[in-house]
Amino acid sequence: MPTDLKQTAQSRYSLTGTLLRLCWQACIYWTWTERNGRLHRQTFRTPESVSRTLVRQITDRISSLRDSNPAVASSLMQQWLA
Repeated sequence: MPTDLKQTAQSRYSLTGTLLRLCWQACIYWTWTERNGRLHRQTFRTPESVSRTLVRQITDRISSLRDSNPAVASSLMQQWLA
C-alpha cells in the first residue's frame, strides 16, 4: 500500500476512534445525569430530550476544536454529520 493511502486510512480510523470516544463519553455522562436527576430531584426528561442534548454536546465539542486544529475538526464534523 502506498504511503499516502496508508496514512489516509490510519487517520480515518483515528478520526473514527475519536468520534466513537466522544459519543461514548457523552452517552455515559447524560445517562448518569438523567439517572441522578430521577433519583435525587425526581426530574424526568424524555428520551428525545436527552438525545437532542447529547447530539448538541458532541456537535459543540467538535466545533470547539476548530481553533486548535481546523482540519481535524472539519473531518470529524463531516463524519459526524454523514
